[in-house]
Parts: sequence; structure tokens; C-alpha cells
Amino acid sequence: MSMNITEMKPREYTKKDKINAKHETLVKGFDSGKTLDLEFRKEQLRNLYYAIKDNEQLLKDALIKDFHRSPFETEFLELHGVYSEINLAITNLDKWAADESLGFDIRMMMARPVLRRQPYGSVLIFGPWNYPYLCAIVPVVSAIAAGNTVLLKPTEMAPYSTEVVATILERALHPSIFQCVTGAVEESTALLELKWDKIMVTGSSNVGKIVATAAAKDLTPVVLELGGKSPAIVSRDANIKLAARRIAWGKFSNSGQTCIAPDYVIIDDEVKEKFIAELVKALKTSYPNLDKDTEDWTHIATDRLWDRANKLIETTKGKVEFQWGKADKASKFYPPTVVSGVELDDCLMGEEIFAPLLPILSVSDVNTQALPIARQHDYPLAAYFFTTNSKRADELLSRIRSGAAVVNDCIVQGGSAAIPFGGIKNSGTGRYHGKFGFDEFSHARPLLRQPNFIEALLHGRYAPYRASNLKNLRFLGVPSEWFPRSGPVRRSLLSRLVNSRKVQVLVLIFLALFLKSRV
Repeated sequence: MSMNITEMKPREYTKKDKINAKHETLVKGFDSGKTLDLEFRKEQLRNLYYAIKDNEQLLKDALIKDFHRSPFETEFLELHGVYSEINLAITNLDKWAADESLGFDIRMMMARPVLRRQPYGSVLIFGPWNYPYLCAIVPVVSAIAAGNTVLLKPTEMAPYSTEVVATILERALHPSIFQCVTGAVEESTALLELKWDKIMVTGSSNVGKIVATAAAKDLTPVVLELGGKSPAIVSRDANIKLAARRIAWGKFSNSGQTCIAPDYVIIDDEVKEKFIAELVKALKTSYPNLDKDTEDWTHIATDRLWDRANKLIETTKGKVEFQWGKADKASKFYPPTVVSGVELDDCLMGEEIFAPLLPILSVSDVNTQALPIARQHDYPLAAYFFTTNSKRADELLSRIRSGAAVVNDCIVQGGSAAIPFGGIKNSGTGRYHGKFGFDEFSHARPLLRQPNFIEALLHGRYAPYRASNLKNLRFLGVPSEWFPRSGPVRRSLLSRLVNSRKVQVLVLIFLALFLKSRV
């Protein structure tokens, strides 16, 4: 693509008749059967990989233009993940798509049951504005690897990034398997009126509810990647300097506009002041002389979101401990801001913050008091616990419900193709990245091939029903209880022997020969 950002203009929104035509193209593309060919899928992913690689600078420039995104953050937080996902899918696609043997069942042994993964069909993917490359392209990669055709609706809130993504993907991928629609609410509504085989959205909880409601009319399965208030819990025994540095990075990267960023901190009273001092030191070290022109600092995406962040700071009852720089609405620059003395009823503890504002709640003992605080904002995308006591971390995190949990770091789980990404309840449903994304966009269909020659074993299932037949079927279908009515539930040596697969196979062979002799 021989283009630069000065030549790029946000494209016009897609008309409804074109939306319908694009949908029809994808349905016909899937029905053609071309996506069933694994080599075709790999070639498409290969083309996409190099199209992105050849336009790296254009992708970075688009986000600078949209909201002053640091080029370093664009590459490290987004493009590295995209490259990793495509590489992993191409490398492992044959293995991922292979039939998977199912667990042993003596009744089904001859039918050789397997799981065969089939594509859903034509899928609709809504991309977000905060990570318009990683969270839009990676689902497309997963869906294409699984053999689907894809319609991508990128965000309208980052128009230059959307134009670049749409242009790159449209040129790299065959039009019969990929289409793109640009627009806002009206165009999204038109898309949701069409019949899809699966829908994925990355966005707010409110958007997730709208999509889920629309999908319900056709019982269309959905993947919802939403958000929530992810806590960072800092114990008195934590490495405070390291915890402050890692929380500062996780919270303030992309100017706090990250769905898995630590939303607030719960900390032991006795280490609060030290933590704040280290947090300030980490911010000043990372962003010396921070202002609206600093390249390394990302700005707020829209005027509305800037106003929201500013109002939260004007309204909070907490103490603004630190604000590194002067906010500037004209450029949508908002500096990292740390607020202490925050209570549960504070405005900062309402919805997910999604801005460079970090409230700190101090308690006398996080081990006993963090759980009820965290449960006030249940089911976030992530929970973070900083401690040197792994047993204590396991005890607390086992009782905090979240999409993911990390000890002594934050947000790292979102950039790995080896780790499933997804929420729970109000932070989302479904999961993707790597093999998990392939599985999410595939239907795992059980396949059995029952041979004719075992009819001697099966004839007892037919009417007229006889007690002798039921006795034989019970022998095959109902295992003997190896566990007692009371006391410890442990297998005895005899029970393990009787329930071994080899013994069961020998019994099956003997039974087949015995029944055959009687027929």
C-alpha cells in the first residue's frame, strides 16, 4: 500500500443497501466451501501478516492523528500481539483443526467418537476505539483461522485508524471472506438486523447488552468482551517499589484507556504513603516534563471522554495527591492523577474509570477487608494482588471473581496468544486469543461412526423390551459404584483394577463373543 497518513481521509459511512450486499457476499462466500480448505485459510492469514508489517508506520501515524497515541505503545501493546496471533495460527492450524478423540466410554468405543471443529459461518465483529488494531484484527484472525467469513465494523471514534485498518484488511483478504462496514449507531443497528452465525463485540457493558439483546432474536451465539472495575490489591508484605512501578505502567499506559487496567488500588494503611511516593517517582521517571506535546503520553480519545475525566476529578471527595502536568482540553491531554482517601461512595468508585485517574482506598488489613470492597464491583475483567505470600494471594483471589487474575503484575495477560482473554458475567462471555480464539469461532461437533458388525451388542435396546436385555444394557451402561455411602471418597486397589480401560476392553470382547454365540 503506497499511502501515507496525509493522503488518508476518514471514509464515508456505509449505506444500508451496501451493508446488505456485503452480508450477502459473505454468506455466499461461506456457502461456496472455500474456507473449509486449511491451505486457503493459511494463505489469507499470511497475506494479512505481511500487509500489516508493510504498513506499520501508517498504522502508528493513524493513531497519532486520532488521539496522540505513542508509537511505542501502538507497536508494543497492539502490533506485537497481532503478529504473534497470526504467526501462531498459521503454525498450528493443522493441529487445531484435527479431530480430537473423546474420553473412553465402553458403549461408544467401536464408534470412535471424536470432536470435529466446524466454522460457524458468517460472523460479525465490532471493534473498539481504545485498541483499534489488537481488539479488531485478532478476532478477525481467529474467525478466519476457524474457517468463517467475517464482517468487521471498526470503531467510529478513531476515524483514521479505522480507515487504515479497513483499507489494509480489504486489500489483504479475499472479498468473498472479508468485508468492512464503517459507521456509528445507525450502521451498527442495520448490521444487527441481519442474521449472523456468531457475533463478537468489544466495548462497554451497555453496548454488550444491546448486542446480546439483538442476537437473542435469532438465538445467535455471542462473544462479549466488556470491562469492569479491576482492583489492584497491595499487601503490606509486597515489594512496594516494584508494585508501584508496575501498577503505574498498567494503569497509565494508553492514558488509562485499557479495559484490563487497574481501576483502583486497595492498600494496607501502613504502606500507603510509601506506595504513593513510589508511584509518583515512577511517573516522574517514566514521563519527565510531561505536557501535551510529550510523545510518550497518549491523549484522551474524545472531548466527551475528556470532560468526563475532568468532572470526576472536580467532583471527587478524595485528596488529589498528585497530578503530573496541566490538563489541556484543546489537545485532549489529561495528566496522570492519583487520588487518596477515596471511599466506596465516591464518584471515582462508580463506573469503570477508563482514564488516567487512580483512586486509592486504604484499609487496616487487606487480607480481611479487600474482599468485601472488591465484591462491590463484582466480576471485572481482571484482579491483581501484590504480595510476597503466595498462599495468601491464592486464598484471596480464589474468592474474588474476575475474568483473569495476576499476582505481582498487571495487564500482561492481555498481550499473550497463549492465554485466553475474556470476562465473566458483566465483564463478558466467551474468550479468545490463540487456540482459544480458534475454538471460540468453531463449533465442536461430536462425530461417531458406528460399525454394523457390533449389532449383536446393540440388539437388546430394541422393543419388545425384556428384563434380560435391560440387565445386559445396565452392565454396559452403568458402572459399579466404587465410592462408599460415607467416609473418605477414595478408590481401592480393586476398584482401580476393575475400572481400568484394559480390563473393560477385555470384558467387552468377551461379552461380544458370548452374545454372538447366543444369537
